[in-house]
Amino acid sequence: MASTLRDIGIGLAAGTAGGEALKRTAQLMWDNTDPKNRLREEAIEPRDPFIVLAQRVWPLFSGKNPTRAQEKKFETGVMTALGAGGGIAYVLLARRWPFGWLLGGTLFGAVFYLVEDEGMGPALGLAGDNRKYPVEAHVRGLVAHLAFGIVAAGVARLLGVKSERR
Repeated sequence: MASTLRDIGIGLAAGTAGGEALKRTAQLMWDNTDPKNRLREEAIEPRDPFIVLAQRVWPLFSGKNPTRAQEKKFETGVMTALGAGGGIAYVLLARRWPFGWLLGGTLFGAVFYLVEDEGMGPALGLAGDNRKYPVEAHVRGLVAHLAFGIVAAGVARLLGVKSERR
């Protein structure tokens, strides 16, 4: 039990660091996105998916639509929870697979991208049709999630997580 709680704590730290890396990488790449592609993406997905989620979920609990401030808090909370959950999942998997931290983090980031960006967003109606986005948008999402995986894996390794299968 103590090792599981320790792994959860390490996962929270790793996921928080990975989430920050994802956010900064995505923002840097967005800032350097071709303006024509920005307009095209904004036409496909006019609002942040987490804001759309807030607008759907908030009324279920409060009976009212969220304010802008509540939407932003919800967005931050969901992003934090996704990062933390991703970090915990990475740590629990990393103990069991035969990959080193760099390859494991890279693979985890790629799968995280496929599940979150390419799968859940469109399936839940939070993002537009994947086929309509410019390639640059998919590359940005993949690179940002790879940054998540590599940073989360690096933090987890620094905090003592190693594969038990080696």
